[in-house]
Amino acid sequence: MFPTIAVNDLELGLTRQPELIRAAQELRYRVFYEEMGARADAALLESRRDADAFDAIVDHLVVIDRRGGSPAAPHVVGCYRLLRGTVARDDGGFYSAAEFDLEILADRTDQLVELGRSCVAAAYRNGTVMQLLWRGIAHYLERHGLRIMIGCASLPGTDLERLRPTLAYLAAQHLAPAELRPRAVADRMVALPAAGDLTPIELRRGKALLPPLLKAYLRMGGLIGDGAVLDHQFNTTDVCLVLPTDRLQDRYLRHLATPPSSDALAA
Repeated sequence: MFPTIAVNDLELGLTRQPELIRAAQELRYRVFYEEMGARADAALLESRRDADAFDAIVDHLVVIDRRGGSPAAPHVVGCYRLLRGTVARDDGGFYSAAEFDLEILADRTDQLVELGRSCVAAAYRNGTVMQLLWRGIAHYLERHGLRIMIGCASLPGTDLERLRPTLAYLAAQHLAPAELRPRAVADRMVALPAAGDLTPIELRRGKALLPPLLKAYLRMGGLIGDGAVLDHQFNTTDVCLVLPTDRLQDRYLRHLATPPSSDALAA
């Protein structure tokens, strides 16, 4: 059984219940399309839900605020999608395979889980919800014996000149070893800049401009694949995240094992 974890009025759970998935899709729409400038087509504008075919096969990790909503319309304030390699193998592959060639990891499929569609409602970004989600991910990894997390990690915008210092920093400091290094698909690949083309000041600026979630992944031991991909629909530039659990630093393992409090900070 997957545990339900509660902190004050917040409750974490793993679900495939239609009403919870719908609420998560509505949250994703608000965050990705209304806040972050993703481009909605006519169907999305009408439904006001970020939904795709993967929602039917993934496991949905959600945080609910029990003070609001109702059983028919729960108040979901944070979510993640989790797609195990064994499920992806039998049901059409990973979401990230549209951007990155994952063949290098094919012999590790049983060990893989893809993380995606992570978001937290604006009023709940004090760290508690994200820590709850990561406690859920930790339980999920243990429950299924998973050893490698993968996914598309996004930088805001598609202006490659503005993002050049950040991409160069990632290539210089966090490139995955060859045996764990997916590569952007050939027809969408944007080569990562060489660190030698930038000054140390530019590289430090690139590090400083990392978005919080990607920065957290890197602090935990995350690595990136070769190349980036422009996602014009979501107004992002994506790199492939690879996070083997054996790279998780001890302090983060301790952090995930500690019940979160109302003032807890995200990793």
